[in-house]
Amino acid sequence: MVLIGVVSTGDPLARQIFRGDYGKAVRRAGGIPVFLTWKPKHAAFWAKHLNGFLFTGGGDPDPKYYGQAMLPQCGATNASRDEFELALLKAVISAGKPILGICRGEQILNVALGGTLIQDIPSQRPEAAAENHRDNDHRRNPSHPARVLPGTFLHSLFGCEELLTNSIHHQAVDTLAPGMRVCALSPAGIVEGIEAEDGRFLLGLQWHPEALAAADERMRRPFGALVEACRKTN
Repeated sequence: MVLIGVVSTGDPLARQIFRGDYGKAVRRAGGIPVFLTWKPKHAAFWAKHLNGFLFTGGGDPDPKYYGQAMLPQCGATNASRDEFELALLKAVISAGKPILGICRGEQILNVALGGTLIQDIPSQRPEAAAENHRDNDHRRNPSHPARVLPGTFLHSLFGCEELLTNSIHHQAVDTLAPGMRVCALSPAGIVEGIEAEDGRFLLGLQWHPEALAAADERMRRPFGALVEACRKTN
């Protein structure tokens, strides 16, 4: 039995548990999702008793956590979620448990490890504006290319050098955290994936494979890899 802690997105919890894409993707991979509400005092307990963790999409992390003032283009932040996720990440990384971060999940993983974010791609990286990273119309219809870098774990997982992804964000990794490496990039150079250099299962994806997993076997692989890493680690 592999128990995967899934950070609540803030939507009604019952909807996430019974109809949410994240839970379905974890169950399809053979794991049991355990949805976590934002209680920092519970972080150490979850880190000890669950096998692996999925950090989900959502709003923007507060830039104060990576040493920057908030720009006007930064979206709304949620102090409760930031505090919980950062406490949980600290505890989980210390415990050596596998982590998969999706969209915001990739971003908060990078922040927790000492990296920074682009607060708003259109205003800070205008060369990437034409890529339409915030393409809400294609959540289940991938249209955004990402280059998978050779020699990375992600490349071995997907077995290809380019993927079509569903891109639903306006922030992204900027300065990479120590100990992490880029494993996927957009054509304009926006980071689409990060992973640990030392082989630990710390994987961040900027796109939303959970929304594509029902129709595309390849997009199930990150969740299968998470469950398999849990079996090897625990």
